Amino acid sequence: MNKQASTATRAQRESAWRDRLARFASSGKTAEAFCRDEAVSTASFYGWRARLRAREGDPEPAPSAAAPFIDLGMMAGVGSVVSRAAATASAAGVDVRIDLGGGVTLTIARR
Repeated sequence: MNKQASTATRAQRESAWRDRLARFASSGKTAEAFCRDEAVSTASFYGWRARLRAREGDPEPAPSAAAPFIDLGMMAGVGSVVSRAAATASAAGVDVRIDLGGGVTLTIARR
């Protein structure tokens, strides 16, 4: 394969991945579900996304931006939410117990 054909093929693949990533952004699906529907590997998906973002100067999103912190102490007045979380409120604080299965229980106490 000569250099011009190789460059054209590379440009076509890049264009196809830009289109695919645009479809993903508007799909509302998880990366895994989208890749399964598109018949591409998740490794290729993440590799191309990182490569194209780097070319555009767009950094990867921060992993910590996904879930906000919820202060259970602020929820003491919302009894139904606290009881659904298996928490018991007392004058001393809040205890949250989460059964993780297999005999493991996570307890979070706020005093």
